[in-house]
Amino acid sequence: MPHHDGETGHESPPDQDARIGDDDDLARRPALSDAPEQEVRRRHVLYIPGYDPRDPGLYRRFAAFELRRFARLWGAKVDVDDKHVEDPAIPSVRWTARATAGDAKVEVGYETLRWDDIVARDFSTPLPLKLLAGFVTLFDALFSGLLFRVARAAPWCAIAWLFPVAVILFWTLLGVGLGYGVWRVAEAYGQGFAGVLAWIALLVGTPLAALAVMRKRGSFVVHLMDDGGAQRSYARRLDPLTEARIDAFASRIRAIKAAAQVQELLIVGHSSGSFMAIDAVARALEAEPELGNGDRPAIALLTVGASELLVGMHPAAGWFRERLKRVAMDHGVFWAEVVAPWDTLNFPHRSPVEELKLDVPADCPNPTFRRAFLTKMLKAESIAKLRRERNIFRAHFQFIMANEVRGPFDYFSLVCSPWRTKTQFRRTAKGAYMSPHLGAPVYPAPKEPVAA
Repeated sequence: MPHHDGETGHESPPDQDARIGDDDDLARRPALSDAPEQEVRRRHVLYIPGYDPRDPGLYRRFAAFELRRFARLWGAKVDVDDKHVEDPAIPSVRWTARATAGDAKVEVGYETLRWDDIVARDFSTPLPLKLLAGFVTLFDALFSGLLFRVARAAPWCAIAWLFPVAVILFWTLLGVGLGYGVWRVAEAYGQGFAGVLAWIALLVGTPLAALAVMRKRGSFVVHLMDDGGAQRSYARRLDPLTEARIDAFASRIRAIKAAAQVQELLIVGHSSGSFMAIDAVARALEAEPELGNGDRPAIALLTVGASELLVGMHPAAGWFRERLKRVAMDHGVFWAEVVAPWDTLNFPHRSPVEELKLDVPADCPNPTFRRAFLTKMLKAESIAKLRRERNIFRAHFQFIMANEVRGPFDYFSLVCSPWRTKTQFRRTAKGAYMSPHLGAPVYPAPKEPVAA
């Protein structure tokens, strides 16, 4: 079965398979290596973002800012290229960073695989078609049983999925009420037919007007509506452009492997990028079954804030479940999935292999499944601010942002690490922090009481 090496924090519930950082065991843990050698001097990161229409150049600026915060936390030095290189053939945007932490020096090629044009296309759909597509997605989720499976696996994720439905339903009912009132007045003046027309106009126009206002203000209600439709399309394989894009991503994975110019290739899928990353790796493995063999480069897959179950649970997505199973069973690819109970847009309870009840052998190597906790990532005041603002997207992005405190999951410690990703997760399974420094693992301080 998939690995459950423990949680990336101390606040894990007592019924989990393993805990890290037990206070009475700190002094007895041996170092993983008495004479550590740097495993990675050059790493290539392929980052697949979530459902986001923004220019991927933004991600370079965002990462540069977060890397500076990361460097201050760990006493490291990071230099980031001022410019990025666009490759329309893939398409992608890439840039380079150089990290120094003590004796460790790592060069990182960071490449964002683009699908923002596909998201922008969805965002630009005329509002009447968008509203119709929203109802089609809702009926599909209900009659296929997808929504009930999601609710059983992650209730808060189902609530987030249903939130746009509730908002549109509110405006639709308001239109019904207003239309009824206008019809009654018109009928009293002998204009019943005109009243019916006005009723229909308000029934349709009220939710459309509300959607127009919300879209103009950048409301996440419209964002979530489009995202749900895109997930349905992905599960049913309805979009040839998306299919071709994943094939291009898979080809890029194979090309970097064939070039053998780095010690590790790390493929990162965040949010909706999680199922695209899994799919791309599976397609690369289908084309080249021996892809993960050999040491140069080692191949690692990291899915964070993962939502692949929104596709995998759909009855029409048997093809995707087979691909997920292929990645899970491949011993040449290390796959880690990091989720969190504080993120309403992921599935924090069980690994995708378990949740989908896939038939895998007992020695199935993937994924290593971890939970991250805010108290091991952010300071108390930042956590309080997140709770006050209830900004679900800001919380969702914490997976790919710098920590404020040293902890067992640190995204940029993985990106800049002199250790392979597999080694970093093995270190934290023994109770250590992720760290960009060479040397023996640094273990967490004794656990302090934490608020909920």
